[in-house]
Amino acid sequence: MLALPAPGDGDDVAQVCCGILLRSRRLEPAGHAFHAVHEKPNIKAPKHHGNRQKADAASDDDSPPDSWRKKKKEAGGRTGALRLSPLLTGENLYTLLEVSEAASVEQIKKQYRKLALQYHPDKQDKQGETEEKSSGLSEKDQHFIKIQEAYEVLSDQAKRRQYDSTLDFDDAVPDEVDEDGFYETFGPVFRRNARWSTRFPVPEIGDEQTDMVKVRKFYDFWLSFDSWRDFSMHDEYNLDDAEFREERRWMERQNQRIRKKYVEAERKRIMRLVENAERFDPRIRAEREAREKKKREEKEKRARAKQEELEAKQREEEEKRRKAEQEEAERVEKERLLREQRKQDKQVAKTLRQRFKKIVQGKCTLQQLELEELQDFCLVMDSEKLQDLCDRLEGISDAKESEAFVRSELCEARKRRAEEERQRQERQKQEAKRREEEKATESKESTPWTTDELGVLAKGLQKFPGGMGGRWNLITKLLNDSGYPRAEKEVVEKTKELSEGQSLRSMGSKISQDFQAPSAKAKAKAAPNEAEKAEKAEPKAEKVETKDMDWTAEQQQALEKALQRHPATLDKNERWKLIAADVPGKTKAQCVERFKFLREQLSKAKS
Repeated sequence: MLALPAPGDGDDVAQVCCGILLRSRRLEPAGHAFHAVHEKPNIKAPKHHGNRQKADAASDDDSPPDSWRKKKKEAGGRTGALRLSPLLTGENLYTLLEVSEAASVEQIKKQYRKLALQYHPDKQDKQGETEEKSSGLSEKDQHFIKIQEAYEVLSDQAKRRQYDSTLDFDDAVPDEVDEDGFYETFGPVFRRNARWSTRFPVPEIGDEQTDMVKVRKFYDFWLSFDSWRDFSMHDEYNLDDAEFREERRWMERQNQRIRKKYVEAERKRIMRLVENAERFDPRIRAEREAREKKKREEKEKRARAKQEELEAKQREEEEKRRKAEQEEAERVEKERLLREQRKQDKQVAKTLRQRFKKIVQGKCTLQQLELEELQDFCLVMDSEKLQDLCDRLEGISDAKESEAFVRSELCEARKRRAEEERQRQERQKQEAKRREEEKATESKESTPWTTDELGVLAKGLQKFPGGMGGRWNLITKLLNDSGYPRAEKEVVEKTKELSEGQSLRSMGSKISQDFQAPSAKAKAKAAPNEAEKAEKAEPKAEKVETKDMDWTAEQQQALEKALQRHPATLDKNERWKLIAADVPGKTKAQCVERFKFLREQLSKAKS
């Protein structure tokens, strides 16, 4: 308010001026405020019990107001999202513009300009024309309006696709085809359906000369076919009939449900077309037959190779068997001949001894001791020596000379026997002296084994089990790396010494327990069951170590090579005979027992 003095009046009079301020509230057709004021009162959804989210979902989808359902379009009036003018009812827009359905946008635009100049009202002579009562337009003016509306639809890609989807289309899929009519049957069908593709260029089906790479690309393209075909003409509700946003959204959801069914049916139709074409395609058939033929040939080739390998293996085994039988027969024959030769030699020697005895008794007079000594002397001589003695003794005619000759031979035999006995005793003394020296050297050089060394030894025996190649060398290396230098011989001797009393595993565990921390010893006392299990396991470990000691590394390697050299396809008894012959110092039973032991250890290690 503002007070001003009145003009031409001497008195001060206050005048009051009032202004009116007009303010308006802006309400946009969106958001919570618009929904609460204008949309929510129009939604007459039934009452739902439970949470608010379920009630809203039920009001939106399951139970919409009846007024919304009543706005469903009639079956005859389905025009979809594209609404055409009543003038275009029953008209083909491509025919109006005088272009083909495959015409480009530039061609449509060029044809429209040509027809617009031809049918523009300013270019027409209106004399003699009659106007329609309903619209008040002449026939030429109506045609010009139809051309304009047709151009508006066909020049817009989205509207054109919606319109093209409403045109009649042959959805037929060939289920049968003549033997030589594959390309004539399926070629037009694929070209007809290519109009719905969003990707260009669309590959052609080709012919018999088409490369298989292009054929596979063709089927890959159609298996992943992306169609732009629009099914809005099947919509049940017209979105323009919606009064507000919630009703429009509900109508859109209902229409999308209908469209989804037609889209899925269209996808299945395209897949069935591709599957039928691939099933009847002679190129695919030929490739499949060639692939199957190649597989059969490879399978037959592998079978032949396997059969040949089996036959070769059988021949080799048969050859080995014949060779072994021949060698065995030769060995038996050789032993037989040797036995016969020995038998003959014994008989000859016996005959010669009897002959020599008769000669001595006839020509010599010897004492009983000399006769017994002569008998022993004849027993150790071979046939050749006896024959020589008999011949020489028979050549002596004088009895004294014969007796002297016999006594001289006995004397020589005594000297030879004494010399042999002396040499034998000398060798025994030397051998005993050598063993004593070695034992003294070992006792002098070897130092006592400490508790830590025994623990490392037990650990090595557990880490490197029996049967492993170079086991003693690995255990010796472990001791040397741990700071306890020992010779391999000392390790073997100490292992033998320990294995006589108790098992090496229990020895190693006992040694390690002696040097545990107090807490570890307490835990060990708290778990007596584990100690009992270890004590029960000792005899088994002792048995394992004893078996390890019986077999040297060379024998173990020989056994492994023999197992590889003589396969299990041989006769069981014959195979183990051959294996035992290849392992020095071991019998067949020992080889079988060693094999079972190694197999048991391997299965335990795997488990």
